[in-house]
Amino acid sequence: MAGIHRRRGRLTKEGRRVLGGLALLAVFAPVTAYTLNAAIAHVQSCGTEVDLHVAAAPEIAAVLQDFVAAGGGAPSRGSDVCADITVEAVAAEAIADSDADVWIPETALRRNLPGSGLAEEWEILQPSTANSAVGLAMPAGESTDNLNPGDMDVALQDPRTHPASLMWIILFEVDEHTVEGGDGVAVMSAPEVAAMGTDELQPPTGSAQVAQFEYPMLVRAGLGDAEREAAQNLVRSYGSEHYYELLAQHGLGPGIPQTSPSSTETIEAALQRWDEYTNE
Repeated sequence: MAGIHRRRGRLTKEGRRVLGGLALLAVFAPVTAYTLNAAIAHVQSCGTEVDLHVAAAPEIAAVLQDFVAAGGGAPSRGSDVCADITVEAVAAEAIADSDADVWIPETALRRNLPGSGLAEEWEILQPSTANSAVGLAMPAGESTDNLNPGDMDVALQDPRTHPASLMWIILFEVDEHTVEGGDGVAVMSAPEVAAMGTDELQPPTGSAQVAQFEYPMLVRAGLGDAEREAAQNLVRSYGSEHYYELLAQHGLGPGIPQTSPSSTETIEAALQRWDEYTNE
C-alpha cells in the first residue's frame, strides 16, 4: 500500500509532546497550585530583587516560615519587587540585637512600651496579621462559661516583660485581685499555654478570653522603598486560603480588623498604677 510507513512502537511527534507533558505533570503534581502560581509570578514580574529579614514571635514565625517556603510574599499585581525572605523566631527582648527589616511581635504593646525607644525605631505597616486569645488559663476541664474575669483573683507576671499581663492591667486596672505570682488563675495567651506542653491548663476561651494578640507587622524606620514594597507584598499575600490554613494549623486566627493598639501614654499610666500598688 502506497504512503508513509512508521515503525511500530515509535511515537509520533504529537505523542512525544503528550508524553513530555505528562512527565512535567508528574514532576509538578506534588506542588500546590499556590506555590506554582507564586513561582510563575516571580519569573514574570521581577524588576527589583531584595533580601528581606523578618523577625517574629515564635508562634507566628512558624507560620511564616511555612508560608514563605510555599511562595508567600511573591510580588502582587502591579509590583515588580521580588524578595528573598528570611523568617527568624526572635523573642521581643532580643529585638534590639536584631538587624531585621521587619518585626512581628505578639502585640504593638511591645513597641509602645514607655522608655524603650521602640516606637521611634519601628513603624506600623499592618496593625494586625493574625490573632491569638489572651485571658485566664483555667484548669483543664473547668467550664469557661459565665465567668466574671474582673472579679477573679489572678496571677500576673511582670507587665513590662509579659504583654498578656500588661493587657490585663490596662483592661481591669490594678486592685486586690491582681497579684504578681500568687495562687490566682494565671493570665496567659493561648500560645503560651500550648508552649507549656501540659494538659493541666486550657487556653483562654469563652468568657475566660478578655483580649487578643494582634501580631502587627512593623518595619524599621527609614527602611528602603524596595524593602518596604517587599514587606507590602508579604502582607498582600496573606489573603490566600493557604495562609489561613497555616494559621489554623498553628492555633492562630486571622488578623483583627480595625485594631487600635494602646498608646504609650495609656501603657505608662497602667504601669504607674502597677508600681504604686505593688510597692505599697
